[in-house]
Amino acid sequence: MPSSDRDAIAALYRRIYAVVRRIPPGAVATYGQVAQLAGIPRGGRVAGAAMRASPPELGLPWHRVVGRRSRTAAAIAIRDPVAAARQRQLLEAEGVAFRRSGTISLADHGWLPPDA
Repeated sequence: MPSSDRDAIAALYRRIYAVVRRIPPGAVATYGQVAQLAGIPRGGRVAGAAMRASPPELGLPWHRVVGRRSRTAAAIAIRDPVAAARQRQLLEAEGVAFRRSGTISLADHGWLPPDA
């Protein structure tokens, strides 16, 4: 991959990480929302790739980024059962409630930045 492509991807990821750092404890944002706020419309998959590529030393609150299930609900989108259980544990420790269906109410826990 040419260095200009790597630089462009790194710049996109930095914008995504800046948004993720703003999500407060007890709140969640969807991958698509994070991408939109980072200036990448319809870029939910890009946000997902950025989250998978994020090194632990960045200290991102990765667990606050979830998949959208409907207009009103989100859910853990990680397929690895151990990582998904860890994400749920971290969210519950911050006060995020899960419905019996395993979804999260975006009305109760969805995050919107004040400037959005």
